[in-house]
Amino acid sequence: MDKIEKIGKFEAITLLITLVANNIIFNISSMVLNSTSTGAWVNIIYLSIISIIFILISSALFKSFSNSDIIDVSEYLGGKFLKCIVAILYIIYFIGFSALCLRYFSNSLQLIYFKYSPLIFIMLLFVIPAIISNKAGLKAIVGVTRLSFPFTFFGIIILMFAASNDFVWQYLFPAFGYGLDSVFINGLSNLFAFNVIGYLFLLKPMLKEEKHFKTISIVSVIICGIYILMSIISLLMTFPFIVETDEMFSIYLLTRLVSFGNFLQRVDAIFILLWIFIFLTFLSFNFYCILKLFKKIFNVRHSTEMSYSLSVLVIGIALAFKDIRTVKYMFRNYLKLYAVILIFVVSFIILLLAYLKKKKSRRKDMMKKWNINKSF
Repeated sequence: MDKIEKIGKFEAITLLITLVANNIIFNISSMVLNSTSTGAWVNIIYLSIISIIFILISSALFKSFSNSDIIDVSEYLGGKFLKCIVAILYIIYFIGFSALCLRYFSNSLQLIYFKYSPLIFIMLLFVIPAIISNKAGLKAIVGVTRLSFPFTFFGIIILMFAASNDFVWQYLFPAFGYGLDSVFINGLSNLFAFNVIGYLFLLKPMLKEEKHFKTISIVSVIICGIYILMSIISLLMTFPFIVETDEMFSIYLLTRLVSFGNFLQRVDAIFILLWIFIFLTFLSFNFYCILKLFKKIFNVRHSTEMSYSLSVLVIGIALAFKDIRTVKYMFRNYLKLYAVILIFVVSFIILLLAYLKKKKSRRKDMMKKWNINKSF
């Protein structure tokens, strides 16, 4: 991992779509439903438009910074001090989100299939491959993602359409749920569903060709919006009670409705296996991002050696939560808002100010050249 590794356009898109799919598994859709009721689908369309505009502006601002991520941009704007602050903020976010997802998914698997297995053993089944993949490097993480991409991409879509026999369109109304405020103002906190933008802010130096950054960003955000919209509509039209309850693993409920004739009726195990691969990719890439940020702050020569300490830290935080209800509480009340502020406010302000600084610097350089030429 300590070598400079680059990935292509398709590889980057497959990786980001896998990260988006992890949000579906993490029950983001159900959390959006709980906060906006039947207005959730309108809320996601509204947030998708905001996110697309946001990433278009961000991509335009990033053009001025070749081979740079948000950490490099922060260093340009405020020196090493700002660079360290922003990197630490992202490290906290990635570690916190990894720990929450690890506890959530491990606990869900324990309750569904492994009731008598210790929770820490299930966690180790995810953490150990994440350590190994980081030892192998980014190419290994992306290589596995590329092979499993067709199943990841179509698996979510098949799940939504296979349960369509139970859909009731009337459950989508009233379209504004709890009211316009909950959909268009309070619902802005659901921008966390588009946290893939946070990964995009770190992606540019990993690309073989920077010119594809804008395309990759737009495609990823659009697919993110489509996935979440499809999952919300599917859940809402199938389980209208879900807006009032706090289902632990709501997307799993859809798999129990899916059957392909009399030949194949219990396909939930197939989807669980697919979700395990998705979560492994998510955890591996999160570890990669965290170690990359540590390397930037402390100039560590072999950052992969830190993966052991990182895994212990993530498991320790995951085990500190009492149960899944506590995980959801931490996410809704702390991490969700933290991520929205970090990605959509702090990072964007840094990017905008750095762009203005660079523009001002270029203007000064042009004036100097003009004055020199004039003197001659």
